[in-house]
Amino acid sequence: MGFTERARRVRDGRLAHGRRVAALCSCVGMYHPIGHLATLSFLSELAGPYQHHESALLRAIEALEASRAVWREELDSYIDARLRQKRRGRRAPSPGEPPPSVVGGHWYASTPDVSRRAALHALKLWERDVRPDSADPEVRSIVRACIATGGRLTDEQRDIVTRRRTSDETEEVRRPITLVVSASGWSPGVTV
Repeated sequence: MGFTERARRVRDGRLAHGRRVAALCSCVGMYHPIGHLATLSFLSELAGPYQHHESALLRAIEALEASRAVWREELDSYIDARLRQKRRGRRAPSPGEPPPSVVGGHWYASTPDVSRRAALHALKLWERDVRPDSADPEVRSIVRACIATGGRLTDEQRDIVTRRRTSDETEEVRRPITLVVSASGWSPGVTV
């Protein structure tokens, strides 16, 4: 069963509310742009307590579907651009343009404010849940600064993000750094 069928079940008023919530969780299992738990938590922030209220559940699936639609548009655009590049002989994408299909840490939205809020929400969860002994101190410092300023980075912090993002880092570093970039609305190599 695909995302669309699961989303239909979320809307099916004949099903028990618990089954509809489970269908939403299944949708998030298939599309979780900022991580599974962070996506569920952010949907609750956006839509309200969907676990208990039908109207909030319907708002949550609408928000998730809207994000997924924007992501699919970006993915289609990326595929088209890569096909054109390949026809011109450029076989591999540059490291600075990862495909939207593999990028985590960004809530796709038609308004940048929602993407920023989602990334900040996920960073707060990361900061709350990360074990102090497992977090890279430099990354943790950047995450804390990003949360404290609502996503605004200094030039020095941007340099750190650029260095850490372009090096061969572990997932424990890549994920929060990607969220920081999304929260700041900035991308390395792009002037804001």
